[in-house]
Amino acid sequence: MELVPYRDSDLRLTAALEGDPVVMKELGGPLSPEEIRAAHGRRMVAAASGWWLTIVPEPAGEPVGTIGAWPITWEGEETHETGWMVLSAFHGQGIATEALRLLLERARPEFAELHAFPGRTNPASNALCRKFGFELLGECDGDYAGRPLHCNHWRVALDGPPRSA
Repeated sequence: MELVPYRDSDLRLTAALEGDPVVMKELGGPLSPEEIRAAHGRRMVAAASGWWLTIVPEPAGEPVGTIGAWPITWEGEETHETGWMVLSAFHGQGIATEALRLLLERARPEFAELHAFPGRTNPASNALCRKFGFELLGECDGDYAGRPLHCNHWRVALDGPPRSA
């Protein structure tokens, strides 16, 4: 498996992910075509920093998901969040597990920590956070594409520069 930079041509992947009721179940349901284009635009901006990636399970294969890390402000502190999506046809195959492992490996020297905010009722994403040593900080409310979410707040310490750096 490899993580490759998100490209403009990955709009089709974003449409397949964010238009799928199964993938979007925990994120308020499928996005409209306009919301999908907006999500693609945000990913292109994040891709410019090198931290929005597609998940390619086989060499020269088609991408089956996305994973990324992006800056956020949490409780007045600058830090980073991570999140991932995998096409529903590939759920349960360990793809998100391997993608998160690769992302964390890449992020360790760069970031002091990463936060994740999976839906409280998303067992697969919460299990991934547990598996990779994220600490459950509690529950919180957030949003995705302007839709309210009830999340678990996870954080994992990495080896990168201190948060205040």
